[in-house]
Amino acid sequence: MSAEEASFDLTELRRAAVNDPHNGVLRYLLAAELAQMQDYDAALLEFSAAIALEPALDIARFQLGLLHLTMKQTDHALAVLAPLEDLADDNPLKHFKRGLAALIHDDLRAFFQAMQQGIELNTANQALQRDMQMLVQRITQLAPTPASDTPVDTLTDTLADGEVRTDFSLYGVKH
Repeated sequence: MSAEEASFDLTELRRAAVNDPHNGVLRYLLAAELAQMQDYDAALLEFSAAIALEPALDIARFQLGLLHLTMKQTDHALAVLAPLEDLADDNPLKHFKRGLAALIHDDLRAFFQAMQQGIELNTANQALQRDMQMLVQRITQLAPTPASDTPVDTLTDTLADGEVRTDFSLYGVKH
């Protein structure tokens, strides 16, 4: 997508959100576009508005938590992601949430187990699947081994340093 096309999409999304300010899905779509453009402060506001308007918009909640994590706001990430624990056991977001929480708490074993379970359960959302597989792959590359002196707590810094792609794809949400 060219910069001109992205600008047009963003302009249209902003116009739609202004015209329908209580539509959580529109606010989510706007937030995802803003995050892709690396306007993280505006994306945080729009993701927050989306889940305030539609608390059951789980993918928006997940992306907001992931964005907080990439910004090294781990306490905010954990708080935003917490309600995903109430999802059904067959919902991949529940397991991805557990994986991110384990990563924040430096529990690599639990991270890999939860992420693998989420990946196995996620059959419908290929964009999310790619992003979570990429995250697992990157953490695998960076994970300390018994001979390594890389501290585990630096792994979450990887998200903030841009070494792990968090492109905030729209994850299949339709306009």
